[in-house]
Amino acid sequence: MTGAGIAVNEASLSWKGELWRKAIHLCSLLIPLGYFLFNPRQVISILSCLLILSVLFDLLRFFGNESIKKFMGINFGFMLRPREVRSFSGSTTILLAGLLVFLFYDRRVAAAAMVIIVVGDVAAAIIGRTIGKFRIYYKTLEGTIAFLAFTLMAIRMVPGLNWKITLAGVIVGAITELLPLPIDDNITVPLVAGGIMQLLLNQQMMYL
Repeated sequence: MTGAGIAVNEASLSWKGELWRKAIHLCSLLIPLGYFLFNPRQVISILSCLLILSVLFDLLRFFGNESIKKFMGINFGFMLRPREVRSFSGSTTILLAGLLVFLFYDRRVAAAAMVIIVVGDVAAAIIGRTIGKFRIYYKTLEGTIAFLAFTLMAIRMVPGLNWKITLAGVIVGAITELLPLPIDDNITVPLVAGGIMQLLLNQQMMYL
């Protein structure tokens, strides 16, 4: 599908659906908070259980009988983007990302990576849809600026990382979110941004 075609599909979601999606998405900030509140085994167990439940929810949407599909459509369909009708939902991909970054990266980096995707995605979607005019691929310049601005403010909540590391993560995350990659940006943004931050953190620790 072309960038223009994707943009039309993304915009076809109602404002009610968009706002509900972003409200739920902001609840994902509990994931990085949980990294610091629970021990590693608890974090992995909680995220794994939530991920399994979300996958089961999606599978019911895909393969349930007509009554189940009708129930899902009436109660949750308004929050789904057209591309999610036959693919995994944003809840599933964000939970998968939360688990992966925690397994692969330092806890501080993992938390920063999740703040980047949660806050950045909400800011880019709302601002881009409200005032966005200058399109880049299927996103907007205004949305990308909002991604950078709001994420740079929010990421200060994550302790233990210096500003150079977080700035690099935010910039790389914004660029990754902007690019028309084939994998959901709920996964690519935290993994790529987290990877850059982890490399910089490792380099910093070598000189301590």
